[in-house]
Order: sequence, then C-alpha cells, then structure tokens
Amino acid sequence: MANKYLLGIDAGTTGCKTCVFDLKGNVIGTDYREYPCYYPNPGWVEQIPEDMIPALFESCKSAIKQSGVNNKDIAAMAISSQGSVFGPLDKDGKLLRPFIGWQDARGVGYIDDFRQNKYMDNNKYYQITGYPIATVPCITKYMWFKQNEPAIFEKTKYISHQQDYLLKSFGAEEWFVDDTATGSRTGVYDVSKRDWSKEILDAIGIDIKLFPPIVQAGKVVGKIPHDIAIQTGLAEGTLICVGAMDQNCSTMGAGLVKEGTAISVMGTYGAIYVVIDKDLRDPNKTLIFKNNSGPENYTVESASVASASAYRWFRDTFCRLEKVVGDELGVDYYDIINKGIESVPPGANKITFIPYLQGAGSGSRNDPFARGCFLGLTLGTTKKEIGRAVMEGITLEMRDNFEAIRRSGIRVDNVRIVGGAVKSKMWSQMQADMYKTPVQSLVAGETGCLGAALYAGVGAGLYKDFFEATEQAVHVKETINPNPSNYAAYDAAYERFCLGYEGLRNINYFKKINE
Repeated sequence: MANKYLLGIDAGTTGCKTCVFDLKGNVIGTDYREYPCYYPNPGWVEQIPEDMIPALFESCKSAIKQSGVNNKDIAAMAISSQGSVFGPLDKDGKLLRPFIGWQDARGVGYIDDFRQNKYMDNNKYYQITGYPIATVPCITKYMWFKQNEPAIFEKTKYISHQQDYLLKSFGAEEWFVDDTATGSRTGVYDVSKRDWSKEILDAIGIDIKLFPPIVQAGKVVGKIPHDIAIQTGLAEGTLICVGAMDQNCSTMGAGLVKEGTAISVMGTYGAIYVVIDKDLRDPNKTLIFKNNSGPENYTVESASVASASAYRWFRDTFCRLEKVVGDELGVDYYDIINKGIESVPPGANKITFIPYLQGAGSGSRNDPFARGCFLGLTLGTTKKEIGRAVMEGITLEMRDNFEAIRRSGIRVDNVRIVGGAVKSKMWSQMQADMYKTPVQSLVAGETGCLGAALYAGVGAGLYKDFFEATEQAVHVKETINPNPSNYAAYDAAYERFCLGYEGLRNINYFKKINE
C-alpha cells in the first residue's frame, strides 16, 4: 500500500494555514495565506467568503506542491473552522450577508436582559448550554440579526456556522452539517443532549429548522470533485471529512482526549482547556463546559477573547519601524520586538496592561463591557516596557483563567502550550512562571491543522479511534520548568492586574464607555 498522508486546513480569523502530514504527525508541506476582517462599526467583526475561499484553495495547492507527495496518496482532508461565527443562507445556499465573526460584540445589549432572566431563567440557560451568557457565542448575534435586519432574516433558509459552508465549498455532497463542538459554541445548544435546544431557540424566537444536523467529527461527507481538484491540488476523489471548530482541532492536535491534561492556547483566541469525562457545570457559572468533538467527552474552558490578537495590535500600532527593519534584513519583526522586551525585567516596571480589547472572556471576569487599558504609565515609560506589559497582560489573563479552573476543583496533571505565542521561548517561559507549573511544547506547532488531519484520519479509517490517532501523531518536544525566582514579580503583577480591572469595574467605568 502506498504511503498515506492527511491534509488539515486551519481556516482562522486572520488567515489560513494548510499542512500535509504523515500518519506520525510529521509536517511534510505547509503554506499560509492571509485574508482580511472588516470592522464596519465599533465592536463589529465581519468576513466574506470571497476573501477566504480563494486563500484556502491557494494555500492547499501550495502546501501539497511543497510536500512533494503524490496527491493521490493524500487519503482525506478536514477543516478547522472558526467557532461562534454565523452567516444566513438562502434556499440555494447563497450567503445573504457577510459572516458575523466570533469577536463581534454587536449583541452586547442583550447581555443584561439575559442575566436578569428576561428570556429564560439564567441558571437554567447555563445548565443547558454550559456557556455563561456572553457576546462570543452566536446567540446574541442571532438576536441582533433578527431585530436589525428583518428583511434578510425573512429570506434566511439556513444558518451556517462556517464548518458546513467551507465543507460545501470543497465539494461536500452532504450539505449543511456541524460537529458537536461547533454546535456547543453557539449558545443555543444542549451540551448534555448533543443537539440544538428548542427551548432556548423558542425563547429567542428563532426556528430550530434553520439549524443543521449534528454529526460526529470525522464523518465522511463527500469526495473532492474534478473542478475543486484543479483549484486545490487535491486528487479527485479525496475524502472530505467533517472537522471541528478551531479550538477543538487545536486541542485535538495537542492530544487533549483524556482527563487530567490541560492545554493553554494563546493564538487569536486564547483559553485554558481541560478534559473531563463527566457532564458537569461550574457552581460559579463562569467556566465553559462543552462537547469535545471526536472522543465526545467534555472540555472545561476558561477563555481570553483577544489573547495574542492584542500582541498583534501592539505590533501593528506601535512597531512600524521594527517592520521596516525586519523587511530590510529579512528577519521576522516579532523577533526584533521580542528582543527589546527581553531587556525589561519581569513585572514590566509596574506597568499593567488590561488586555480586554474585545471584552473579558469566560474565566473569573466574564465581562463583555470590559475594554483594554494601560495603568502605571509615566513620562519615563518606554515602548519596550509597554511591549512587555502587553505580553504579560495577555498571560496574566491566562493565569486568571487557570485560577478559575483550579478553584473549581478540576484535576490538572500536565499543561501543554500551543498557539503563536509558543514561537517565543521567552513567552513560553513566562507561561511556566505565571502558572507555576512545568509546561510542554509539542513537535507539531500547527496543532489546528494537525487536529483537523486527525479527524480526517479517523474518518478515513487510518486510525481506529481518536485515542490511537493522538498516541501516534502527537509528540512532546520540550518541557519548560518554571523559574521560582520570578514568582514574586509575577504575583505582584497579577495583584495589580486584578486590582486594576476590579477598580474600574466597581466605578462602572467599562459600562459608561459602552453607552
């Protein structure tokens, strides 16, 4: 039998990456393409398939070419798609308006009404969905759409959550299906029953018939047709398999299938994830409990909405000179920025960055009104110190998320770190020091692509199940031990972080600026 390979595509927020893997999880070929988001109003985030689909196809073709493998030896493909994204489709599957992104906060006005039980009992809502009401899940976006764009809503035949739309773009014959994790990211999904909640949808006045069937990740839904083969470089007949929302692909690619393992993801979206086998809920109602597509146990999540997006914001806003120098020297200008940050001691000279550029997530705070702030600036503050404060602020929010999980009594045996932040040794060490626990980096850095590929591999029958898939393809690269000499500085920074946020919240500053 010819060698078999798998292809995974990570269709992210700001760009897509495609990787070709062998069955041991080794990257054989890879390619990355960027595409834009649009921000038509403050707090709004939208995307259009006219930007995304060509980039996906081009990335796919380039990765296969770079791999040098015969495309007929690629057994199957799957896609890691964004969670909490939706777009309305007409009866022919045509998108009626741009996709509304997961970072989009236009539904914030419905949050207080939910918390005050206007639509249904808030405690019952959390028990059904496992998701504290917030702007990230689709539910408040659905409500905004129905109220503010009634003419388009009336034409809507299907609600797409991007996984189904992208699969169809590659030629899926079974139209309009979602995986369990994508479903549980919407805020209208019954985590225990693994199906849409008619009770919640009735409460907000949306017909359950608009929503797709739920299938298990890895399910084969078609084969690459001739015209798509030409555009993507995949062989005609390659199996198209259901993937999952991006965070579940990323955690699958990091081996998150059994209890006790924690994953710290710091990418465009950030979160701490832990697997549990029991269908539980957080008594404090701040943590997210959702389905773990594939093994179909559960993940506990404490989230950061902006995460490394905040670092990219710092790069784009403050570091144009570093970009010019990097382009001239052929050096990644993140490396130039990080070199400057390394010269600043832990604690960023008491400058605190509150990283809530798109609101606070589902950890200790869960505050959709929160916004980003710098505290402690002086006339002597340097750009390097601001950069260090941004990196620390992002990581302090992750520590805050970790504290929320620890308070819930959930067991954590080891922590694996994934996402763009892992590329920086300094940032990886910072995570170990702030969490006060060893962290493990992985051989395959592109865990989103790998997770999608593993779903495809199980669907194609190349692994007997998801446990075998991760055992064969997920490998630890390095263990980074914490440095106790940095504990005091980071504990003090964490105290300033908490005091800064709580002080501003307690005087209603965040709600005031959202009026």
